[in-house]
Amino acid sequence: MPILRNPRHERFAQAIAKGLSGKSAYIEAGFIARDNAAEVNAARLLRNAQVKSRLVELQSGHAQRTAVTVEGIVCELEEARLAALAHKQLAAAVAASLGKAKLLGLIVDRAEVEQTLRRPMREPSEVQQMSLEEWERRFKPPIELAGGQGQSCLRNECMP
Repeated sequence: MPILRNPRHERFAQAIAKGLSGKSAYIEAGFIARDNAAEVNAARLLRNAQVKSRLVELQSGHAQRTAVTVEGIVCELEEARLAALAHKQLAAAVAASLGKAKLLGLIVDRAEVEQTLRRPMREPSEVQQMSLEEWERRFKPPIELAGGQGQSCLRNECMP
């Protein structure tokens, strides 16, 4: 479809194709609107058959211009790899091979992050202190007397 006869309609369609919102495209096209009239009129203009078909044409042309595919990039990287090998630049050839592998999903760059989560006390304002007896009961190793001769044994090691 050729360019729309109404230049503001054409500018509106091009602004929408660029990715602007309906309201922004309506104002950028040169229309004057107060309050929410820009939104309402933009929606009405988008339903116009000529504007709709022109918009489809612009968007399809835009998609064709930006048709960069994984396959195309892989072909370019293969050409770069072959050129690097021809010039005996092994580092460049390896970089091209790694680029192809990443694009094809054979290599995935990931970083594993580990965190230690420290939880606060139940009542942070309350300081809890252990008595000496409670601390000994929890943390002091048991002392065993061997043969009643005054020797103490810790972990099966006897000391005089």
